[in-house]
Amino acid sequence: MRLTEQHLSVLFNIKTKVLDKKTECSGAIFKDGSFSFSCGDKHTARVDDSSDFIWHSHTSGKLMMSVDDWLCFFISKATCSALFADNRILVVKKTDFHKKLHEKLYQTAVEFKGFHSILYRNFISILDDYFDVEIENLKEDEISPDLFRVEYQVIDNK
Repeated sequence: MRLTEQHLSVLFNIKTKVLDKKTECSGAIFKDGSFSFSCGDKHTARVDDSSDFIWHSHTSGKLMMSVDDWLCFFISKATCSALFADNRILVVKKTDFHKKLHEKLYQTAVEFKGFHSILYRNFISILDDYFDVEIENLKEDEISPDLFRVEYQVIDNK
């Protein structure tokens, strides 16, 4: 996976703003190099679905995407997602393997909109079937980019 100089520049620009925040943040990166920025807890921070590149940060400092982060990424139209934690950035990229997953998750989101507990159970079930795992039985450190078959890169910038 190779990021363009423009992507790297925007990621480092976001990183300088994100690391000062002590709250969950998310947003999107647009083709012209601009980006959106939304802060709030994990339930209020949202991403713009019109972008091909989304990002979010964790206050825990762990460079590990949660199940909710993965769901957000797979449901979105975005091809790439960046996670900011400490002085590192994890960038993940979907492949053709993920197209049908996106369609299933998106359709489920539309079908069960407003029924959060049913929606979340269905999302987990879809992920379990698609990746042949039981997500709820995994330890936090087992939920990795390798598990979800994405291309990824860790950028270290201290």
